[in-house]
Amino acid sequence: MRFYKIFIPIFLVLTVFTSMIIPSFSTAEDISNKVLRLHILADSDSSYDQKIKLELKDYFLQNTKDIFCGETLEDNLKIAVENSERLEEICNKFLEKYKTSASVSVIKEYFDTRVYDDFTLPAGIYNSVNIKIGQGKGHNWWCIVFPTVCISACSESMSEYLTEEEMKLVSSGYSPKFKIIEIYERIKYSNKKVSR
Repeated sequence: MRFYKIFIPIFLVLTVFTSMIIPSFSTAEDISNKVLRLHILADSDSSYDQKIKLELKDYFLQNTKDIFCGETLEDNLKIAVENSERLEEICNKFLEKYKTSASVSVIKEYFDTRVYDDFTLPAGIYNSVNIKIGQGKGHNWWCIVFPTVCISACSESMSEYLTEEEMKLVSSGYSPKFKIIEIYERIKYSNKKVSR
């Protein structure tokens, strides 16, 4: 009898917990499959290299605002792949004065949860335009290229591309469920890297 008094409350808590969290895993994954991110990695963590990273970011956004205006994620991924050499040239033209260079690739990579002023992007594996300056071992900077958050020439908003459930998750503010999603996604990504 005593066993049931302990088991039933634990069972109820776990049931409520899983009913709240499990759908969030699926919603977070759906969001990551609708977003294209820009990810710039500095050569190192020195203040000099971090300054270069931020200057490159401004230059890149200014000189690519006419490129990423496809109507869908697939359009923008295709644009990124087809223009990767051009994007690399844009970066390296700017970096010439610093006697360094960058490589540009369009990849899928893991990102931690990111909290903005008005929304939170859950951790997950996202499509990314990855710009690696030099060794790419320094702190990074990133934004969302599609739906457009960091390129002002396009006007679409997140709500035009995400479902009501997905918008509810990103608009809910940071909560413990985001940490749980982060742990889950990190483990999933680690397992994918191991199995390659």
